[in-house]
Amino acid sequence: GDCQQPERFVFAELITPLQQSYTVGTQLRYRCRPGYTMAGGKMPVITCLSNSTWSENPDFCIGKSCSPPDIPNGRFDSETDLRFGATITYSCNVGYRLVGKSTAQCVLTNNEVSWSRIPDCTIIPCLPPPVIENGQIMNGDGDFTVGMAVTYKCNEGLNLIGNATIDCTVDDNLEGTWSSPAPECKEVRCKNPEVKNARRLSGFGTGHTYKSTVAFECDPGHLLNGSSVVTCEADNTWKPPLPTCDPIHCGPAPGFPFAEGVTAAGDSSPAGTKLRYQCKPGYTAASGKSSVVTCLNDATWSADPDFCIRQRCTRPTIENGDVVADNFLFETVVTFTCHPGYELKESSSAKCVVSGNGVDWDTASPYCERQLPDSLCEEPPPIDNGMHNGTKGTNFVQGSVVVYKCKAGFTLAGAASIYCGVDRPHHGVWSKPTPECRGGANVVIVGIFPLLLAALVMNI
Repeated sequence: GDCQQPERFVFAELITPLQQSYTVGTQLRYRCRPGYTMAGGKMPVITCLSNSTWSENPDFCIGKSCSPPDIPNGRFDSETDLRFGATITYSCNVGYRLVGKSTAQCVLTNNEVSWSRIPDCTIIPCLPPPVIENGQIMNGDGDFTVGMAVTYKCNEGLNLIGNATIDCTVDDNLEGTWSSPAPECKEVRCKNPEVKNARRLSGFGTGHTYKSTVAFECDPGHLLNGSSVVTCEADNTWKPPLPTCDPIHCGPAPGFPFAEGVTAAGDSSPAGTKLRYQCKPGYTAASGKSSVVTCLNDATWSADPDFCIRQRCTRPTIENGDVVADNFLFETVVTFTCHPGYELKESSSAKCVVSGNGVDWDTASPYCERQLPDSLCEEPPPIDNGMHNGTKGTNFVQGSVVVYKCKAGFTLAGAASIYCGVDRPHHGVWSKPTPECRGGANVVIVGIFPLLLAALVMNI
């Protein structure tokens, strides 16, 4: 049950020489290696246990701490503490760049821990700003570092082209650079801008220098093509290019289902053109609306909506009936119906159509004729020893037919059916003759006599 040699600790070494094996209960004492110190509350001892393993006593020595590695104009980041073996990463504040390695390690020197190769953060300079002709720098003395700005000014009578102020900034390589090229000073004069069929809204006069602007508006009947505002630029030209004011034209004259043009018009009409319309047959001018259509400055035709309305037919009438319709305007179709007891004669509908200079119904109103009552027969006559299929209480109208049949033992004599006819207006009568049911005792005697006679003959 001996223990084998214990594992080697990075942070500590045995005080006694190492043996091949150790008996149960043996205690081994350690001392911390250089760069490490005893952890509070822990003993540097391990013991050989009865199961032939060493007792666990992790990290009884811990790394010594390096002092905080602060640097001017910079900062450090660490994923661990600042003890022996730790590595930190440095970065500089904006406007500064790192001189030296960006990382440092807590190392052992002369049995003490300290940081290796701490870098510096130095300010990033810009070269002196460029000198310009016919101008000067307002604040161009001294050193120029990131964040500083200089401002240029031109000599009297000259225009400054570009940015008047430039800044010392940092490029991708952490070198100081100016935010934009230095401006230039020169005289800028643009020609007086003239646009045909237009007037100026601003920028009056003839002297136009750098960044002067002129605004235009087209005359009525013309459409602006381009920008309404132009600017005098450094190359003595107007940007964007001067606009044009082109005559406005509307397309073909608009069509209406209710009106037709009186004024001739082609496929294109200039702005301001007025076209006159007249109402088509069946329509009349709407009150308060104009039948004149105008070509507007936006190249569209103006028109009052529905300046012609449908004419109205007179309301039709029908005695003992009704007229069914939503209205009586041109092209409307009305339907006629009769009251109960009346029958419609002539057409059941009429349409409002053009008639001369106005409108009228295409057919005369129909009429409702009173219906005559049906010719009814009384109930069919009963017969002895028989019956018919007519139901009591039924109205037997002209043409109704009933069928008779006899009771068992009786034979029907005559036609089996009769019908309801008419003998005078509105008076029904059943056809003749009514059938009969014959039979009973007489029929039996007649039927037996031949049999008796036959029996007598056979006996003789």
